[in-house]
Amino acid sequence: MARIERLDHGLSSRLDELEQKMFLLKINYEKYFSGIERQEPLRDREEIRRTIRDLAEEGIRNATQRFKFQGLKARFQTFELYWTRNLNMMERGVHPKMRFKADQKDAARKAAEAAAAQGLPRESEISPEQERVLRERQERMEREERAFRLVYDKYVEARGKCGQSTDIGFDAVREALRKQVRTIKATYNVESVKFRVVIEEGKAKVKAVPQSG
Repeated sequence: MARIERLDHGLSSRLDELEQKMFLLKINYEKYFSGIERQEPLRDREEIRRTIRDLAEEGIRNATQRFKFQGLKARFQTFELYWTRNLNMMERGVHPKMRFKADQKDAARKAAEAAAAQGLPRESEISPEQERVLRERQERMEREERAFRLVYDKYVEARGKCGQSTDIGFDAVREALRKQVRTIKATYNVESVKFRVVIEEGKAKVKAVPQSG
């Protein structure tokens, strides 16, 4: 008969603390990508990396605690892929927030050129209507990105629980979901599509649900 390892309450506290720190770090990175925070939270990120390394080296005997640790580790790896991708986008100047600012500058430049061509005073700011359109487009892009990211995170987590590979890129998943949205909207004439992650026959799957209203 297999020996049942006792629950380590001290370890449970450490795992709960790790989960809380990961949650806070995720929020801080979102603030950084949104321009609210000026400094990337590298110190907190490295602290979590170190904690995960230490726990992995110690070895967790209790199956329940080991399962929770593996889940947290997989989730953090998913976060790191997302953060690295966003940092690369910022370096290339193609991050959604940076594109919004670029669109603002481009709109202001075009407005100034049009005003100059008509002999009107040059305006340093874009019109309220142009700003509203740009803001709405930016918000729509961000909502879509968050929705796809949520589905992706749940999908990767479910794959990890099923023993499937979690080495799957966000861009590929997002593009596949976008294609499904276009196909379903055209086929069923619906306004939107929602996705849910399910586990069937031991495998993680993403199912699309048409939304008529």
